[in-house]
Amino acid sequence: MSEHASTGAALLERITRETARFATLQVFGSVVTGAATLILARLLDPRAFGVYAIGTFFLGLGSLLGDGGLGATLLRKKGDVTDDEYHVTATFLFALGAALAVTFFVTAPRIAEYNHLTAREGAVLRAMAPLFLAGPLRAVPYIRLERELRFGEIGRIELLSLIARQLAAIGFAWAFGGAWALAGAQITGMLSQLALAYMVSPGVPRLLWRPAVLGPLLGYGVRVQALGIAAFFKDNISAALLGRLVGPQAVGVFDFGVKYAQLPVLAVNALARVQLPAYARFEAHDPALHRAVATVTRTALLLGVAMLVTMSAGASSIIPFAYAPRWIESVPVVWGLLPNMVGGLVAGPLFTLLQAQGRAGLALRAFAVWTLATWVLVLTVRHHGLGAIAAAHGVITVGMVLWLIAWAGHHLGRSLWRFYVGPVSAGVGAVALVFAARRVAPSMHAGWASALAALASYAAILMVIEGRRTRDDVRALVSALVKRR
Repeated sequence: MSEHASTGAALLERITRETARFATLQVFGSVVTGAATLILARLLDPRAFGVYAIGTFFLGLGSLLGDGGLGATLLRKKGDVTDDEYHVTATFLFALGAALAVTFFVTAPRIAEYNHLTAREGAVLRAMAPLFLAGPLRAVPYIRLERELRFGEIGRIELLSLIARQLAAIGFAWAFGGAWALAGAQITGMLSQLALAYMVSPGVPRLLWRPAVLGPLLGYGVRVQALGIAAFFKDNISAALLGRLVGPQAVGVFDFGVKYAQLPVLAVNALARVQLPAYARFEAHDPALHRAVATVTRTALLLGVAMLVTMSAGASSIIPFAYAPRWIESVPVVWGLLPNMVGGLVAGPLFTLLQAQGRAGLALRAFAVWTLATWVLVLTVRHHGLGAIAAAHGVITVGMVLWLIAWAGHHLGRSLWRFYVGPVSAGVGAVALVFAARRVAPSMHAGWASALAALASYAAILMVIEGRRTRDDVRALVSALVKRR
């Protein structure tokens, strides 16, 4: 084996191992989040969740504006990052984050009025202003860890801070109620995450301002950041649009449906942080890059589609039983989002591939079209209810994912279609069988029976289509997870 091939194989093995470990920690995090949401859904009403979603929309947008794409720029840099680049990045991000925090604090009353919030709920928004500093303060230790592919340690940091945040949310909800619980929990999580990040990766950056260093970093970063902003608006239509049109109650219902449906997708999207610095190390036609992309996306589909069809089929029973009957309004949202969430299992990694391979401009144009088309369709169908709004996301996502798969296959020099046919076909077949069974046996409308039927049908159809291939893939995943360094 040549030295290049040996190095590529070793890197691919490390990527697979770190991806598996990071994904496992993300799954634990999803379990913690799900358990906390069960409790919070009983302690808080939809309006409280809606107020919080509106606040986090502006916080998320501000965080994107305050990053400038510098994190992605440093992650994909081929050579070593200098101390000056770290210091200048931290200085720029902190200054911008502080300016955004002050702006948000001053304009919070106007934001509250625009979205039909009370004065007390507007005060919650103001209390969230310090969260604009979270990204700038953790940027340097996180970039260092990600460049070193130490994603297992990042996963542990985020799991521990997540536990702290969710415990705080439950405590605040029990003591104070309302959106204050969620705002206080976010601040608690931010502080614990910062403390853990600097414990694992010591070295506080100093303030340094050198335009000659900052300029080249921003040159690429601006395009990456524009992509992030486009993605943010696409994924947060509920808070950006529904808050104004129908108030925080509808935002809360729609957002709950999104959170319920996206649980299997969260870990996949989080893996972009593993993939970005890893994919950047390969040339386009390197077989190792094709194997890495195919493995990540196929594994996401195998596991994610199984969870999505099961959770959707059982939503009418799972949601009122596990959360509270008042959330039953979100069931049409869950069904409408199903194609969108399945597409998200693949879209996230493939957009990461675009960025890692220096195609940020193409990624930006694609996401701009995706976002614009989604908003246009949502505005067109908004009078037909929240389920129609959710379905609009899925229609546009399916078209975008088909294009992404075709582009990636051309870029890599090898097709990806054959890796996806089995899981997607099994998912479509499982949903079709569930609906057919409901027509024949009305008792199948009971969500628990539908959930079990969907899962069994998915597994059976997948085995018919692929045979032993699925078992081999699962066995390889487990092996990568437990293998020692």
